Amino acid sequence: MCKRVLLSLVVLAALGWSGCSRSLEDLRASGKEALDKKEFAKAREYYLQALEQDKSDKESLVGIAEAYRRDSRLDSTIYYLKRADLMHPGDHALNEQILEIAVRLGDWRNGINAIEAMIEMGDSDDKWHEQLADLWLKNGDQPRAFFHARRAIRNGSNNQAIYLQTATWAAQYDSLDAAVEILDSAVARFGPLTPFLVNKALLLSYAGRNRQAETVIRSVLDQEDSPNPSIQLNLANILAAQPEKAKKREALQIYQQIRPELAGRYPVDSLIQAVTDQLK
Repeated sequence: MCKRVLLSLVVLAALGWSGCSRSLEDLRASGKEALDKKEFAKAREYYLQALEQDKSDKESLVGIAEAYRRDSRLDSTIYYLKRADLMHPGDHALNEQILEIAVRLGDWRNGINAIEAMIEMGDSDDKWHEQLADLWLKNGDQPRAFFHARRAIRNGSNNQAIYLQTATWAAQYDSLDAAVEILDSAVARFGPLTPFLVNKALLLSYAGRNRQAETVIRSVLDQEDSPNPSIQLNLANILAAQPEKAKKREALQIYQQIRPELAGRYPVDSLIQAVTDQLK
């Protein structure tokens, strides 16, 4: 008799337990409460139970992602964010989160995908060109990086570094004239800053336009109270590339002047010998 009573109690207990399964809303609320208490593992347990009831539940997917993010487990964070995006496409805020985590992970391709998704949702592509240039470069695609960097400049980017980088790409993928035009636009926007002018002079010299290059590089040195030996070296190289003996003698004089500071870093002795031979 006692055994039958005990068995009945066990069965009733089991029935009672199964009959009290928690609702989706209740599990979500418990997950959020655990997150607020910084009990991240417990929060994930609640949200996983919620997903057993509805595997596409957006709040639970995002909740798990947040619990992993606060636990600094970013690989898992982006997994659940992407799963939420797959099941609920067209969510701008969700793609903003994917972009943030992707950049922190160095997951450049997913970052690009998130931006492109937000553009498809209606974002102006103008606001994203600069970051897309950076992400495509990091993803190993310089031509696409150049495409977006150029458009960022046309939109008036205030990032000085992007002008220098884009000028280098323009010389490679477009033309030297295009590269010089980009540097001129940088000077027009930020003023005659040394990096823009020096790079312009080097491009002009590379194109064989050494007289123009000389004018530009001299304007840089004229701005300096104490001439930079590296810039003086550039001037000497530009002078040495010209046919006039007077230019070569000035180049030799500069090489000899800067030799003590640059010897070991640059082959100044070889440059001195080369110009000396040309002057014989």
